[in-house]
Amino acid sequence: MKKFLKSKAAAKALYIILAFLLSLFIVAGSMCALLKITVMSPKYFNESLNGSGYYADLCSEITDGLKDIGDASGLDKSFFEDIVNETLVRKDVQNYVSDFYSGKKLSVDTSDFEKDLRSALAKYERAHNIKMTDYSEKNVDYFVNEAAKIYAANIKINYLGAIQKTALKLDKALTIATIVLGVLSLAVLLFIFFSIKWKHKALRYIYYAFCSAGLFIASIPAAIFATGFIGKIAILSKSLNDLYTGILNSLFTDMLVMGGVLAVIALATAVLSFVIRRKVSA
Repeated sequence: MKKFLKSKAAAKALYIILAFLLSLFIVAGSMCALLKITVMSPKYFNESLNGSGYYADLCSEITDGLKDIGDASGLDKSFFEDIVNETLVRKDVQNYVSDFYSGKKLSVDTSDFEKDLRSALAKYERAHNIKMTDYSEKNVDYFVNEAAKIYAANIKINYLGAIQKTALKLDKALTIATIVLGVLSLAVLLFIFFSIKWKHKALRYIYYAFCSAGLFIASIPAAIFATGFIGKIAILSKSLNDLYTGILNSLFTDMLVMGGVLAVIALATAVLSFVIRRKVSA
């Protein structure tokens, strides 16, 4: 190995390859870590829900769905104006998200919604002097059951149920991959640094690795934003469309920031290499 390293051409080729490998490990490790702390984090997902105006839009969509079946029941549209409680919707959605990330069976408890709806119907009957009969009670039960189905269908965030098992496996894989790639990156970096006598040269190879990694990571979101791809995404539900496009915008923004951080590290390494070289040459 020492004889091999004494050959300048061979040594240069080796360190170029090592710098390339270090760049690959940094890119892969950074992406795994980014996914782990963003889309695979319930806190991040809930912040996206809050930031996208999801709950207000969802309440409007649930209300519209209830009005559709309310028309057949002869209820005034004004009845539905305050039926959907945003606080309850927020709680049920957050429970659904929590179950998704914890691996529990995804379901929606509609008991509180049904209780509130029955209470509102009773108040409506008293206000309009409607007398209850066995027939009308059956109609109420049917209406409440159908309303509960609409409520549950809207609380369930589309696509999460289909990817839950895959997401849980991916979460574990990302944890392992982040650790392994972090160790490999550190090992290659230390080998480059300590195996080269002149440290400014070692830092130059490390600079190459961080600079190329930062540029590669930053180029992806830059291209996405430049083409306006996210804005072209169209999902039927406004709440879901705003949620998923908001998550994508946030994710690619974080990628851009990560690329910038790596570029700053590369710049710092280049400056340090220059300083050391000046001292050696003095």
